[in-house]
Amino acid sequence: MQTTAKNAFRNLKQGGFTLIELMIVVAIIGVLASIAVPQYQNYTARAQASEGLSVTAGVRADIAEQYSLLGRMPKQQELTNDDNESGGDLDIEGRYVSSVSYDGTDITVTFGDASSLNGKTMTIAPRSESNPGSGWTCSGLDTGLLPAGCRGEATASGGDNNDG
Repeated sequence: MQTTAKNAFRNLKQGGFTLIELMIVVAIIGVLASIAVPQYQNYTARAQASEGLSVTAGVRADIAEQYSLLGRMPKQQELTNDDNESGGDLDIEGRYVSSVSYDGTDITVTFGDASSLNGKTMTIAPRSESNPGSGWTCSGLDTGLLPAGCRGEATASGGDNNDG
């Protein structure tokens, strides 16, 4: 009978993780988080910057239409329908965009408090002033944050990408 009691006692060994195993798991999670958090911040900043391109879609279409009618870039007053009282402000806002203005050639998007781009501006200009319908280029932000629809000469030419 004693042999049975000894075997039962030996099988009651507790299972679980050792301290070193838990520390390795925590270290792996820390490394993954240190990589993931900056990538997520870049992703959200790019999404916020793309709102600037989205909210100006109508204005860009109006500029291209006015250009085709007038044969030149429309003046600020022709696009804003005022006598320069608003300083080119187009009264366009978004979740992350605080204001949009037009100066006769370029559209300037200013990002607001809700954005990680707070206070920064993005300038949207026609790829070619002789043909505003040919696409748009963006500047003023880090290249990695610019929307793909207006990042550079290799992208966004013509109307295939709905960029104006």
